[in-house]
Amino acid sequence: MKESEGLYRSFRLVRRLAVGSLVLVLGIAVFGYLFFMRGVDVPEARELADRELASGTLRFGEKVHRKAHVYMRRPADYFRGTNGVLAATDERVIFVGVAPKDNLESQDAPPAIIVEEFGNDTLLEMDPGRVYFLSAPGVTVTREGRSMTFAATGAYRRELDSLESYVNDSHNAQRELAAREARLRAKVREMSNAPLYYVIRRGDAISTIATTFGTTVEQLQAWNKLEGPRIRIGDRLVVKPPGPRPQPAATPPAPTARR
Repeated sequence: MKESEGLYRSFRLVRRLAVGSLVLVLGIAVFGYLFFMRGVDVPEARELADRELASGTLRFGEKVHRKAHVYMRRPADYFRGTNGVLAATDERVIFVGVAPKDNLESQDAPPAIIVEEFGNDTLLEMDPGRVYFLSAPGVTVTREGRSMTFAATGAYRRELDSLESYVNDSHNAQRELAAREARLRAKVREMSNAPLYYVIRRGDAISTIATTFGTTVEQLQAWNKLEGPRIRIGDRLVVKPPGPRPQPAATPPAPTARR
């Protein structure tokens, strides 16, 4: 009897713990939704950020190619949503946002504008994925160790996807172009360092060949292991050995005549 009563009490304790844990999880979920998700889609903040981007942030001649309405969370704002716009130009990736107002702050107080920017070059990385504890789609922008995360609500996800694709596609094209230029430079270096040959024709003399290729008879003889100046039609001469081409000697300025 006592054993059955003990088991019943243990069962009641476990059941209470389970119900309490479930209530705690639901409470955290509701709190998280009200605290984190509320206020991440404020039209007034987006409109103000758009105006600030167009009139106060862009440099002269700087053109926006893609932009998306996003929000970010900062510890300084207790992780509340900072609504704004993320824009990609030729020079930069810029975020212009409006910080959330404090409840104790006067409603007449001017909004705090936040501007963050990254150089828009191949050092910049933009990684898409679920952000802020998987609560929203977004991107993480990283450049030289500095990183920031931005998210979009469902209505603006396509804008963010378009911006991310534009930035990453542009950088991939730049990297491919740089790789092609590096391969071309390597090929030119290889060709420049390769030996150069000349096939002797009728009427050629070793002295004229040396003059034509900017070298000396002695060098031609050394490169081709010739014991004298005699050459034969059809023979192939090394007129430039392997290695970098020698730089031509600077011509001294002509002396000026005195009167």
